[in-house]
Amino acid sequence: MTDYNFSEAELKSLALLLRKHEETLDPELDDFLQFLERYVYMTMTIEEAERFFG
Repeated sequence: MTDYNFSEAELKSLALLLRKHEETLDPELDDFLQFLERYVYMTMTIEEAERFFG
């Protein structure tokens, strides 16, 4: 296993990228996408998250 510490900006960028391509993602990435989305929602207000993902 390899360790990597993602920055906040990297996590948000990954969440946005995966959300934009959700229809074509390998189902193996579903849990990872859910993790990223939870992270974004926990670090932003609802309004900020809606704008971010909008």
